Amino acid sequence: MHSPPDKSNPGQPLSIGELQGMGLLNQAPGAMAFRNATSPRLPLLREAPSLEELRVKMPELGGISPEAILDRFATLCRVVAPRREREPGEAVDSGDDVLLDVVGFANGRLIPFSARAEWRTEATPDPLLPGFFEAVVRARVGESVAVDLVLPDDYAVESLRGVPARFDVKMKAAYQVTLLGESSPELFAALGRGGTLDEVMEYIAGELIAQRDAQYLWDFQDHVMREVARRTHVEVPRSLIDEEIRQRWAEAEYPILVSLGLPHERVREGLDGWLLDDSTRSELEYRLRLALGLRAIAERDHIQSERESAEELFNSLAERAQLSRVELGRLLQSDKNLGRRFDTLTMHTAVVSHILSKADVSRE
Repeated sequence: MHSPPDKSNPGQPLSIGELQGMGLLNQAPGAMAFRNATSPRLPLLREAPSLEELRVKMPELGGISPEAILDRFATLCRVVAPRREREPGEAVDSGDDVLLDVVGFANGRLIPFSARAEWRTEATPDPLLPGFFEAVVRARVGESVAVDLVLPDDYAVESLRGVPARFDVKMKAAYQVTLLGESSPELFAALGRGGTLDEVMEYIAGELIAQRDAQYLWDFQDHVMREVARRTHVEVPRSLIDEEIRQRWAEAEYPILVSLGLPHERVREGLDGWLLDDSTRSELEYRLRLALGLRAIAERDHIQSERESAEELFNSLAERAQLSRVELGRLLQSDKNLGRRFDTLTMHTAVVSHILSKADVSRE
């Protein structure tokens, strides 16, 4: 699945809207199998995929380079830097934080996955969209600008690589960013990672190691799940893939297109773009195939969700949404659909844990 590059703060909390839309659920391939264990939408497997000799190849863990530490330091310095909101009509400068409404067109049609509403990002050149931010900074706050460019050869939508495109951009707000002195006490206090530059760098190195290890575990899980999907012998109906794409588009892009005031025919082009994108279809076919495999494994191996795992997931979700346990509990009780999705995710977690316990790693 594609989405426009987002250079905003990666640590921002999950919003209530995202929680209700269950964006977290969409990040769990195969979880859809447990939405309804008796759902007639999913075909039944004759045999659950085998977990015998479940081995995946993984590279050795790499070290943390000095360049990576410096890059993270620069990112954090920008995160904590003071900002001044520019006045309506004021010129925007390269390096500003900007708040944009964006939608792209190519070959006379809406570019799938291009629409963003109130996209907060940094106005600096981006190799994923060469020329985009260079043109955006010509706009003043409150103005709209049309950006013409040629989509790069590695653009996410393969069919549009090398194709001329136009992006309509509304500059809703801009913020001048003033970096604090690199060795100033104000910077160290804002970073909260030590009182000297050496202490800050050491702290950042530890954070990067923890993130590397977490990413390694995620990659291991992803490799294992893809092997399970490969062992799941079933034909996924094209109509079922279409249905899943429509549902995800309705949750993700449709509200944005409506909020941008696009006419009905343009909104329809957005859905058509998702339905015709080979990468999207391939990803959803994988997720559905995996869903069938996980459901069959759960039934064969008599897997039940565990209270301890549910508690851990509950706490993680509350932290990401910046809700207390009581608030999240009330939300799950008041929204039956959300409660069912939480139950879905706890069951998915139990099955994945069972499978991972059977998997081995071989080094590349």
